Amino acid sequence: MQSYIRRLACLALVAGVLAITASASEIKIIKCCTEVSVANVTAAILGYRVQRKKPPCVKAVIFETTDGEVCSHWKQEWVFAKVKELEQIRRANRSTTRASTTSSAPRNLKSTANY
Repeated sequence: MQSYIRRLACLALVAGVLAITASASEIKIIKCCTEVSVANVTAAILGYRVQRKKPPCVKAVIFETTDGEVCSHWKQEWVFAKVKELEQIRRANRSTTRASTTSSAPRNLKSTANY
């Protein structure tokens, strides 16, 4: 009878450990801005992304810099100006890429169809 109780106790212990392990693996780590800065970014800015408000995350513009990511307040004038500048650069790069792709295409194509 004692061996039966020991087996049940061990089984209960194993089941408990498995339950804790399973629930711990479902925990999601949220990496986001929970506060923002109004200070100008001094490091070189490589890009940006916009973070929406979804607690605990706050609404922010996250600048990717040479020193890492910086969470900036989305209502700051300098943030608007920098985002606009980055978008203009992105559009210019996109149109340059399209133009070089188009200009590198053969210009005098011969048809193989018989008319």
